[in-house]
Amino acid sequence: MEKSNNSTQFEEDIRQSFGVPKIRSEFVAQLHGELIKRAVEKTPKTIPSFRLRPAWIIVFAVLSVMIVATLVIGPQRVFAAVRGLLGYIPDVGIVDNSVPIRVLAEPVGVTRDGITLTVTSATLTVDRTHIDYRIFGVPGSAYPDREDVMGCTQSEYLRLPDGTQLTRMDNDFQPVPAGVNNAVFVVPCIFNTLPGTVPENWELPLSFVPAPPDLAVMPVIELSPSPQASLLPDATALPESAGTSTALVDSAVTVNKVIETEDGYILVGQVQPQSKSGETTQITGDLEIRDASGKVVSYTHPADVSQEIAGASTGGTGWAVQFKAAGLVYPLTIRFPGVYLFQPDPSATAGFTFDAGPNPQPGQEWSPNQDIQIAGHTLKLVSIMADSRGGYSFRFQVDPEVYSASVQIEGSTPNGGGGGGGGGLTNGEFNVTLSYAQIPSGVLTVILSNLTLIGDPLTWQGQWSPTSPRADLPANPTLQPGVCLTADSLAQLEPAPSTLSNGKALLYEKLDDTGKWGLVLYNLDGSQKQVVVPAGNWGALSPDGNRVAYSATDNGIHIVDVTSQTEEILPGAGGFNLHWSPDGKQIAYVGMGDGVINSVFVINTDGSPGRQVSTWSYEAVIGWSPDGTQLYFVAPFTGGAAWKVYAYDLGSGAAQERFTIENGTAKFLNPKLSPDGNWIAYRGRDNSSLYLVRTDGSDMHLVLDNAGAVGIEWSRSGWLGVSLRKANSDESSTVLIKPDSCEAYLLPAALQGELEGLFIP
Repeated sequence: MEKSNNSTQFEEDIRQSFGVPKIRSEFVAQLHGELIKRAVEKTPKTIPSFRLRPAWIIVFAVLSVMIVATLVIGPQRVFAAVRGLLGYIPDVGIVDNSVPIRVLAEPVGVTRDGITLTVTSATLTVDRTHIDYRIFGVPGSAYPDREDVMGCTQSEYLRLPDGTQLTRMDNDFQPVPAGVNNAVFVVPCIFNTLPGTVPENWELPLSFVPAPPDLAVMPVIELSPSPQASLLPDATALPESAGTSTALVDSAVTVNKVIETEDGYILVGQVQPQSKSGETTQITGDLEIRDASGKVVSYTHPADVSQEIAGASTGGTGWAVQFKAAGLVYPLTIRFPGVYLFQPDPSATAGFTFDAGPNPQPGQEWSPNQDIQIAGHTLKLVSIMADSRGGYSFRFQVDPEVYSASVQIEGSTPNGGGGGGGGGLTNGEFNVTLSYAQIPSGVLTVILSNLTLIGDPLTWQGQWSPTSPRADLPANPTLQPGVCLTADSLAQLEPAPSTLSNGKALLYEKLDDTGKWGLVLYNLDGSQKQVVVPAGNWGALSPDGNRVAYSATDNGIHIVDVTSQTEEILPGAGGFNLHWSPDGKQIAYVGMGDGVINSVFVINTDGSPGRQVSTWSYEAVIGWSPDGTQLYFVAPFTGGAAWKVYAYDLGSGAAQERFTIENGTAKFLNPKLSPDGNWIAYRGRDNSSLYLVRTDGSDMHLVLDNAGAVGIEWSRSGWLGVSLRKANSDESSTVLIKPDSCEAYLLPAALQGELEGLFIP
């Protein structure tokens, strides 16, 4: 007994000296068994017996883990790695991997009133429960059609056999206790649906089993960097490639976790901006990564580690990136752009009045165009608009030094609000929105305060290198079959040949003279710029290239003849995501009607009545078959990033389900049908790549890898046009591709904006 107590105390002394928490008994048992198993398997011959007491086995097990970790990631960072014992599961995220993982035994689904709820997978770890589920078939009429009306907000939960409820924590649920292998997934109501419109109180019984041996769990190396951010006294500017006249703050960007993926890494870290006394800082763009040779490293933001980003330490901003590592030269330099922000006179105020009338209505707008002086700067009040949330939105134009200002209606207390822009950092504008329980009316006095100016530009940076080179990555990787372009190969593209110059491209872009966005038509050589619509979006170029349909600010669908500049309005039609039929006699769009929200409609361009194609919600049009007899569209799953593809027969009025797109983005799929009716182009789950798939669901393959794909358009001659946008920037470029041969060209730099129409004879 005495020896046992001494051994236990020795074990505790070691634990405390290393600064690690108490080891879980489950982990010790698992590690002990694994060590003994491997020792037996690898022992080539009989050796003299040497037995350790259980307490000593625990000590040696802990020390073994520490020694291995030390060799892998270095002695100064080892203890954080041992302390974490984390693993990364794709599409789940970073989990505690110290005890065995459980998963859903099999998918479970139920259908009620045409709506199907399916739990597709579950991952149970010691720290959380990850549930993937999908809902399909919710009619658009079940959702509110006004911004000031909110549907169901009750959250889902897990109910255990003893009645315990496990609620949401961030994006997941509380952990299911060990030994509990059954639970009921409860959905009180489908989010944002109106009471009584769809079935409520959904219950799906779930069963859990041990994870299969081939479950991909990648180890997570936890680092413990101690940011010592300081303004380098002799570094007042960055190298030319990163900008000039910018103060550099070194060691403010740190990497906290490293995950080694199949083809590269995921880095999770934080940036800790340092500010001067009386000033704050603002990150003004996304991070940039360059390797030691100066090459820009393309990356995506992995959504499954968002919980780790939110967990950044106080005073820091979390970030996470995933990139391919073949051919990179280390160290990598990670940079964030930013500025100082300061108030020149915190006590300065200014005011103005406007008459809202006795009964202001949502959508009502005032245009004062009034100059307001505050703290030596001029703010132009461009417009005031009443909204459906019981408040007002104020839009200002400012000089390049101004960032923002606070706005308050005297005598009224808002219950919400927001804003946008960023003054001189963006387009020289900012807006402030104030919401009230009851909208203020009559002659109102508005007070401006807290004028904030933009100070010196900054760059925060840090460096990272892997602890050892990876032998599994080729120095010069080859593209997988079907891939035509990557972010790296875009720089090698040749300009489009003169034989394509007689084509046209319709782009949605910022107009130089007003700062607003509109629809602009170009020749493909950049000449003959024509502003078709100075205030409209969702443009669509007719098959002959002579007409532009667009969604107007009055929510109606307008058609402009680009030669005569005459315009007509289609009666009774309103929506977005416009697609011309091959003969130019019909337009498919996503709109509203008869209580249906974001469903597919078809309107005749001669003004005669059209038809409603679907009754679901949040859909997108793909395009017309070559003969115009079928219309393809997609409908999303609620709670998942998958989309069902349908073909609607205009003769019979029947919609046939074709297949499901599993790897598309949940944000804006932007699917487009090729003119021969064989291929659908769409944006990938990373919101940057472009894929092709046949209309029967076969031969899905990557075409543009992490290139920033946004706008997608096919020409009738088979060219695929794609507008590529840099992260957090209005800067973009447009490329032309023949996917079957990968012939590709870069259009002139004058064509800035999102591609919304392409005509090449």
